[in-house]
Amino acid sequence: MQRLWTPVLAAGLIVVSCYSSTRAEAGRPFAVPPQAASSAAPEQLPFGDLLASGEFSQTFGAHQFTPFGDSRFSFAISIPNRWESHLSEVDPDQLAHDREAPVPMAEFAPGGADDVGINVQYLKVPAETPLATVIDDYVKANNGTLVTRQQLDSRGRSLEDALMKSTAEDLGPLLTRVTLLRRGTIVFIFTGWCVEEKYEKYKRIFGAALESFTPTGN
Repeated sequence: MQRLWTPVLAAGLIVVSCYSSTRAEAGRPFAVPPQAASSAAPEQLPFGDLLASGEFSQTFGAHQFTPFGDSRFSFAISIPNRWESHLSEVDPDQLAHDREAPVPMAEFAPGGADDVGINVQYLKVPAETPLATVIDDYVKANNGTLVTRQQLDSRGRSLEDALMKSTAEDLGPLLTRVTLLRRGTIVFIFTGWCVEEKYEKYKRIFGAALESFTPTGN
C-alpha cells in the first residue's frame, strides 16, 4: 500500500514523495539508462578531491548530527561556513512510515536563501532492492525527470548518484542532485538542489559537501 507525504525539503520547496515497499517495475519511461547518461555525468555531477582543493578547504566547516537522538542515524558533513544548518522537524507518523516515504533529517542553506539548499533524509529499504530502483522511485514520486546518473565508489562505499529536473510552483525549474548511500536497511539520501539557472554556480559546492558526507552511527 502506498502513502503520500509532503516533506518540506527547504524554505519555498515542497516536494510530494510517494514510495511503496515493493520493487519498481522495469522499463519505466522516466528512467534514463546509465549507459546513455554516463558521458554527461562527470560534468554535471562533479565528485573527487573537491573538498581538499584550495577552492573549498578554507571555506567549509565540519558538522556532526544525531537526528532523533538515535545513533543509527548519526552523520558528519562539511558545508560552507556561511550557510545555516538545522535538524528537520519530523512528526511521529513520518517515523512510523519510514519504509514508505523519505524522512527529513537535516537542512542546510545560505542565510535568507529560498532557492538553493542541501538536505539529508533517510528511507528504510529492503536489502534486496537496488539503489538504482530507489533513485527511479524518488524521481517519479517528485514528478521529476532524470537528466543523468552515475555510480560512485567513495572510501569503499557504493553511491548511486543522479541529477533530477523538476518544477516548483513558486520557483520554477529546479535541478537536484540526489545521491544514495546504504547503511544496512537504512538508505541515506543526500540532495543538493537549486533553481536551474544557478546549478552551474552550486554544483561543485554540492559535490564537495557530498564528498564529506559520512554516516557515523552504529
